[in-house]
Amino acid sequence: MRFWFVLGVCLVLAACAAPASRSLELVPAEHGNFDHDTLALTWQPGFCASGSGCLVDQPHEPEIGLHGLWASETHDLEARDVPVTEWWKQGCGLYGSDDTPPVLSTPVRAGLDRVVPHLRHPLVVHEYAKHVRCFGYDPDRFFRTAMILRDRFSVAPIGQYLRSRAGLVVTHDEVLRFFALSTGATAERALQLQCGYDREGRAVLEQMWLTLRPDRLGAFPAAGAYAASPQVQDNCPAAFLVRAW
Repeated sequence: MRFWFVLGVCLVLAACAAPASRSLELVPAEHGNFDHDTLALTWQPGFCASGSGCLVDQPHEPEIGLHGLWASETHDLEARDVPVTEWWKQGCGLYGSDDTPPVLSTPVRAGLDRVVPHLRHPLVVHEYAKHVRCFGYDPDRFFRTAMILRDRFSVAPIGQYLRSRAGLVVTHDEVLRFFALSTGATAERALQLQCGYDREGRAVLEQMWLTLRPDRLGAFPAAGAYAASPQVQDNCPAAFLVRAW
C-alpha cells in the first residue's frame, strides 16, 4: 500500500518539480558513431560506505551524486573487434593516453565539487580522461549537461522515492517497477542498479545507471529519453539496503 501511495504523491509533485525541457544536445567533434550514453549516478551514502570509501570532506547533501556520462563503444572500435569490456576498461585510452585535467569555469568546478564523490584520486579528472577527451566535447558544456541530468533525476519521482527509502531495505523488483511506472520507460534495461557491500557486510545500493539516447537528452527523465542497453550490468540482489548517512 505504501508503495502506491508514494508513487501517487511523487507523480503529483513531479508535475510541479520537473524542470522545463531545454536543449541538452552534446555534439562530439570526433568519434560520434556510438549508440547510447550511460548516465551513472551515485547513491552517496552507499557509494561512500563500500570499497575504499570517500574522503572525510565528503558532503552529505545531496544524497544522489554524479559519477559520469559515458558514451557506448564507438562503431570504429567495434569494427576493429575491440571487445566492449576493453572499452569499459580503457575508454578514450584506446585512442591514446592523455591525463591532462580539464579546464573548467569556477561555477562548473563548484557544482561538480558538490555532487561528485570525493575520492583519493579526483574523479572528475578520471572521467574527463576516460569518457570525454577523445570526443572533443567542450569540458564546461559536457559537465554542465551531466549535472543538469543529475538534477532532473533528483527531483523526478524516482529520485524522491529513493530518498524516501533511505535507511530501509527495498526489493530489486520494487525499485524497477517504480521507475517504469513513474517514467513510462519501456526500453529494456533503461535503468540498471549497482550494489556493493558496506563495512557491516550488507548489500547496499551504490549507483543507478540509466541508458539514454544521445539525441534525446533534453527529454530526460521522460520515457522518450531512454534506450535499451545491450549488456546486462545490473548486479543488485533481490533485496538491498538504501543506506542512510
